Amino acid sequence: MNSSSVSAAVPPRAAAAPAVPSAASREVVLIALLVVGVVLAGSAMQLFVEPGPVALVASAAIAGAAVFALGYLIPGRLRQTLAGFRFVSTLLFALAVAAILGTLVLQGKSSEMYRARYGAIGDVIVALRLDDIFHSVWFGGLLALFLAAVLNSAILRWPVKARNAGFFTCHAGLLLSLAGAALSTTMSVKGRVDLHAGGEHANAVAVTRGGSFTGQALPLGFDLRLDRFDVVRYDAEYRIAYYEQARRVVDGRAQESWTLKASFDPELAKHRLPGGDSFKVKAFYPDLVVRPRPAAAGQPGTPALQVFVAGQEQWVFAGTRIDAADGLVTVAFDRALPSVPDAKAAVLVSLSDHKVVVRGMDGEATHDLADGLALAGNLIRIGKVMEDATRLPEYATASKELRNPAVLLEVAEDGRGREALLVAREGGGFRLGRGGAIAFEHREDEVKAFRSDVTVSDGSVVKKAVITVNDPLSFGSWTFYQANYDPRDPTYSGLEAVKDPGVPWVFLGFALISIGVFYMFYVESRLKRQKA
Repeated sequence: MNSSSVSAAVPPRAAAAPAVPSAASREVVLIALLVVGVVLAGSAMQLFVEPGPVALVASAAIAGAAVFALGYLIPGRLRQTLAGFRFVSTLLFALAVAAILGTLVLQGKSSEMYRARYGAIGDVIVALRLDDIFHSVWFGGLLALFLAAVLNSAILRWPVKARNAGFFTCHAGLLLSLAGAALSTTMSVKGRVDLHAGGEHANAVAVTRGGSFTGQALPLGFDLRLDRFDVVRYDAEYRIAYYEQARRVVDGRAQESWTLKASFDPELAKHRLPGGDSFKVKAFYPDLVVRPRPAAAGQPGTPALQVFVAGQEQWVFAGTRIDAADGLVTVAFDRALPSVPDAKAAVLVSLSDHKVVVRGMDGEATHDLADGLALAGNLIRIGKVMEDATRLPEYATASKELRNPAVLLEVAEDGRGREALLVAREGGGFRLGRGGAIAFEHREDEVKAFRSDVTVSDGSVVKKAVITVNDPLSFGSWTFYQANYDPRDPTYSGLEAVKDPGVPWVFLGFALISIGVFYMFYVESRLKRQKA
């Protein structure tokens, strides 16, 4: 048999069939298309729709209904994908990324601020509306996917049975929380009520938006009267103050002035500053003294002399001098006897001879160098000698009395840390890179809290209450918070009024979620074991 007959007897090999994607890979592609498609479509819509509460709720409702409907109209596994663990985990990750961006990027500021702070990236932030993420259309699209996932997951497990009641209770809680958040976003009202003590009352609230009055007034539905207003003040003490520059118009001319924005106790703790920066108090010195550090072993050092001038500790390095009593007395220190011909009176300390020479108008006197030697009528007292010292400062406190208070701060700005020593009697402050300054100062008459004694009445109910910063008053559908006061008018009290119809539904949703989780862990597991 020849080769041609052999080849004719063997049938040709069939061409390899293309690989069919698995169900898991198809699901991954579908999830990516859904999440990325919603974000891109929402970003494109923002070119025509301004971010805001109405835009957020409308985009979430419309997109959620559309995705839910597509699950029934398009054949395939779209419904199962929306209710699956992969989709929900991916969606939660996308929402977490959006929340992180909304935390890192300041929200609701002017476009000029973003350009000044972020440079060229500031224009990108404004263009993509990352300056108002939580009211953007694409964020509403992500919420729509979450809403569709909750609904599809519940429908696929219908009907409700004893063994899955916890699951449906949790999903009902999620839907109630989303509905309550939508109510809060679109229907909440914030405003101001300004009253004077002595019986002035109000029955309407001036609506504000972004801290500015809109010119609209809403009726309260009851009468609110301010009976008494008190301002509680701190005792005079040393505090850490944060200042910002503010532009004011005085006599038709714009002037820059520093305004106190926050005040902190000098506690050894971390404190947050407006704008996101922070600082930590590393040390507090009631009676600060700056001493040289001893030189490390094997390292060259410079002799240093401790001198007390009018009771205040100072250090003089070899070859240097200090002036005391407004320059009338000079203290000079060196290895050999120093010379200060320009001084009217001088205290000359020689380390090699261990002698102290005092020169004045009345002549010259020599003393042995000793710790505790008092000179010039006890104005100057010689202290210890450090044979090998470095010029690096070492901070310490001479006593526990507040004679020269100071704080050592570690300031964190944009992830970078710097140390700053602030001395109260020296004034000045530590300037921050993004604006503002920190100072350590003796503050007197600083406000600690506000207190408004009020009476509310709706004709049938009369209630007396006290409103403070951390203790608001709720009456009817309104909640009142203590907002501010006028230092020039001790009778004035500014109250912030908030009406939020979505809060009860949000808390009811949280309660249902908690009940559902408890049922799933402690009841459903027992029912399943009994059935088995």
